[in-house]
Amino acid sequence: MNTTLDEWQILHAVVQLGGFAQAAEQLNRSQSTVSYAIARLQEQLGITLFEQKGRKAHLTEAGRLLLADAEPHLTGFHQLEQRARSLASGGQSEICLSVDTIFPNERLFAALGEFARSFPYVHLKLHQTTFLSADSEFSAHNAHLCVAGLISREYFVKPILDIRMLAVARRDHPLHSLKREVSRIDMMQHMLVIVEGAGAGNTKRQPRNPAQRFLPVNTIDAAIDAVQSGFCFGWLPVCRIQPYLDSAEFGPLRMPVGGMMDVRLSLVCEDSNFGSKELYALAELLGRNRELEVI
Repeated sequence: MNTTLDEWQILHAVVQLGGFAQAAEQLNRSQSTVSYAIARLQEQLGITLFEQKGRKAHLTEAGRLLLADAEPHLTGFHQLEQRARSLASGGQSEICLSVDTIFPNERLFAALGEFARSFPYVHLKLHQTTFLSADSEFSAHNAHLCVAGLISREYFVKPILDIRMLAVARRDHPLHSLKREVSRIDMMQHMLVIVEGAGAGNTKRQPRNPAQRFLPVNTIDAAIDAVQSGFCFGWLPVCRIQPYLDSAEFGPLRMPVGGMMDVRLSLVCEDSNFGSKELYALAELLGRNRELEVI
């Protein structure tokens, strides 16, 4: 048995396009060439791939099963060709993306899904961490693109999103029982949950008081759980806790100042031209082509 990739591609085209003539036109072959390729494939396999029903040829059950097995290989070969063409024209076949965990996952994965459909030959690597620093991501993790809030060196930077942080506690927390605004002294009597990342350094995303008791955690989810337990209060992203606010399980703390703040996230790249069409397209999907939003 010595079938060829070309014969399987012709079979796939005949089925996808609905006929020999359509496949011949799409592949820029003569109809006789297409018919010969299918006949040779059947001969090599020793299986009838098509059967005549009325005026149209339809795949046999054996043909359907074999084509289903072949399709992943055909897709993989097509992606290999696309990857080779991209590399030949200076494009990228792999992109390392680093994203601060405060960036909404639904936006992130919607962008990645659309990118993967448009550029299936590109391997994506995603690194997520809290208090993500663009400096360390470019140097330590070989990132090509970052969504970050911590930027100290000269990069191409495009602000894309302000994440609104709100001071909240569970509705039965003692801070809600006060009949006045919450003061610093009031807060010092209770545990504050603070989200800290490995690369946070001396950066202060949330208010701190040296006398304040606080519980450091390294994920937003852990901070939400700490507040939900009633053990802590804290500043949490509104976009992540909206269901708790809507159900009144969490309530905003009454504070004279500082009860609400915004954390700015930016799209960061070492090259203002993004270097490749693939990287440029991913940046567009993540928000480069939109005005600064507040959520």
